[in-house]
Amino acid sequence: MNIHQTSPRSDCTHFAKCGKRSIAYCRRYGAHECLSCQLVKRKPKNRVIVDGIERKKCTHCGKVLPLHRFYDRTVVRNGKSYHLKTSWCRLCMSGSQCERNKRKVAASKFGFG
Repeated sequence: MNIHQTSPRSDCTHFAKCGKRSIAYCRRYGAHECLSCQLVKRKPKNRVIVDGIERKKCTHCGKVLPLHRFYDRTVVRNGKSYHLKTSWCRLCMSGSQCERNKRKVAASKFGFG
């Protein structure tokens, strides 16, 4: 069982702006415990909040859409899993896959695939 520590480790060199806790601690628990801390989570650069709804910009069509219009993605690096959203919206992704499938069918008819 993991132990929840309230004080930073002695070898911790990266503290939050409050100076009391580590940056990692504030990013994980700061929203509930430390209201004065501004370093709670990293905000992605391509996201905005409009009318209380978080939106993201599609890098393909350039439209700013709600997050449910993007597919979920899981990336594993160095044993850690990161849950992300795709950079292209669902409409752009399905359109590109449709074009890809048409090319594959046409190529297989002529014996290229």
